[in-house]
Amino acid sequence: MAPAFLFNPLNPNALKSRLESANEKWKRLKHTSAFHDLVLFLVFVAISTFFWIILALNDNAQGSYNVKVAINNCPDSVTFISDIPEKLHVTVRDKGTSIWRNHYRHPTMNINFKEYADAGELRYSKNDIITSLKSIFGPSAQIVSISLDSLYLEYTSNKGKRVPVVVDADVSAASGSIIEGFTKASPSNVLVYGDQKVLDTIHKVRTERLILSDLSENTTVEVHLRKISDARILPSKVNVTVPVEPLVKKKASITITPVNVPHGESLLLFPSKVPVEYYVAMSRLNDDDDPEIELEVDFKAIPPSHNGKLHVRVARYPDRLKNLSLINDSVEFTIVKN
Repeated sequence: MAPAFLFNPLNPNALKSRLESANEKWKRLKHTSAFHDLVLFLVFVAISTFFWIILALNDNAQGSYNVKVAINNCPDSVTFISDIPEKLHVTVRDKGTSIWRNHYRHPTMNINFKEYADAGELRYSKNDIITSLKSIFGPSAQIVSISLDSLYLEYTSNKGKRVPVVVDADVSAASGSIIEGFTKASPSNVLVYGDQKVLDTIHKVRTERLILSDLSENTTVEVHLRKISDARILPSKVNVTVPVEPLVKKKASITITPVNVPHGESLLLFPSKVPVEYYVAMSRLNDDDDPEIELEVDFKAIPPSHNGKLHVRVARYPDRLKNLSLINDSVEFTIVKN
């Protein structure tokens, strides 16, 4: 049993007594002069802080903003050849209240295409930019710095020329896999915009160099297209797919062809066919590869004694067959006079 002088949290009478004691202490503290002095001090601190904030906000301050660039009233037939900047970085000096308020806005500099564009060019001078920024931040704002002095954009109303995309890639498969087929771009054709003289010289566009290695499965990568001077390509990037398949082992029995046999003689081989093994992409497992594999024996390699065997060599086979090897690399022979 717990001693009577210890507080037992399970005893409701003891808890009530403790709360009443704390309440009595708080009542006595509220009526002390020290408590009144502390409350008065905190009130003066709060008032001083409030006035300090008001004065600080009325002082000049400096803030930096990202201002979006938007071109309005642009006809659908117009395509900009130059890249339109997404935003300007602007530093502004103004009263603290204005600086604080502008941080919660999303300022946008709107440019009227019909007012500033003519004959394939849109020009927006530094004065135009400052005037636009003044209308955004207010006449009292001082524009300290701008990331862009002026804006010069080229555009065209010509229809785009459709040209094919050529993939520039250096890709390799991992061990046990093979790149089966060609790398493909999607879309395979894009539109190029520009002056007609420029378009007449463009017949294809190329991707940026794509380097991939150790691929073990089909891989698709987003790749940018190489820029062309005085022209714009839309879209500016494509998806490039590299077809990768696992390799599977395959065997075949291939007829041997004698070469360099003199006129009036024949060469009989025993056996006339030898087995070979190689690897192919899984999708080509059922292809008939035999006609494309050539094996040879050279009559000139027969020793003077006409004894022994002739070495069989692989003369030709397509690149899609990997690691082709002979299971038997020599055969017996007999020379026959015709």
